[in-house]
Amino acid sequence: MSKIKKEKLKKKLKNLTEEVVLENLYDFLEREEFSDVCKDEEYLLDMATYALNRLPAKYVTSSKGEAVFKTEELEQQHSADVISVVINAIKVVSENYDHNDNNK
Repeated sequence: MSKIKKEKLKKKLKNLTEEVVLENLYDFLEREEFSDVCKDEEYLLDMATYALNRLPAKYVTSSKGEAVFKTEELEQQHSADVISVVINAIKVVSENYDHNDNNK
């Protein structure tokens, strides 16, 4: 398979778990309890990465696939899992990184 064809296919894949994690991450970081957490891009990426590595990827290639995922997302257990993992990501990253340490 040619490199161009692989790149074209790659662009059509969409991991909806990324969107859900980022939405939840931003929502939680707006809460008073997390007001002192660093929100620099580097930390946000670390939090998102931590969460994404602990949740199953949900790839879609069409709006129909996205609709199926959105329905699944509304299921209580899936939502609880995402919330739990995102909150843990915020806590782990904020507790383990020194904002002044440039050598992470």
